[in-house]
Amino acid sequence: MPTFNTVIVSTLVDVENRLEDFGCTRQQIKAIGHTARAYADDASPSMPQNAAGMLSYIHGVGELRQQLVGSDYLPDRACGVESVVRRDRSVRIAFQNVDKSCADMPPLPRSEKGSGAAALSSPTLFEHAGVEAGPLTGVHDGIRTYYVMVGLDGSVELSCPVIEKGKYVDWIERIYIYSLDSDWEAAPDTDTGPIDDFEIQVSFKD
Repeated sequence: MPTFNTVIVSTLVDVENRLEDFGCTRQQIKAIGHTARAYADDASPSMPQNAAGMLSYIHGVGELRQQLVGSDYLPDRACGVESVVRRDRSVRIAFQNVDKSCADMPPLPRSEKGSGAAALSSPTLFEHAGVEAGPLTGVHDGIRTYYVMVGLDGSVELSCPVIEKGKYVDWIERIYIYSLDSDWEAAPDTDTGPIDDFEIQVSFKD
């Protein structure tokens, strides 16, 4: 089966410029991740075993909508996936707890993805290869679905996976937002002058 060349956007300037295409900022996406992890860390031993993940998801979705709804995004629940959508830019953003973001190894979801998430996954590997896969392989609405992916360590990325049979099987794009291993926070760019001949650099991973 064919695979994608994953677009990885990882440098601070490139990330901020790429997010302009979504109509949001790095700080907004970062805030979603930090809120989700703060509530997960509040889970106590007396709570159910899955409390941390549930609290992270509930408040992660809430912060997603708090940050983006009203800035041309609307709440969305297509195929049962809690998200926001901006139809004029053909983009949907949902929330997902993962093991770790912004690492060489792609994130693993901490819960199996349902049929709704798979239906919104677009394009499929078949479509990417130009193969007609038949009527039962997807019912997506033509809007590409990204996820704010929050790792156990607080790392955050905004990424577009291909979902099949409850798993991430490939990646269209990964946008690195925040990582404890990054030097973005420790060494911000103090040059605020204009950028000449700016060109976004992306890398492709087979």
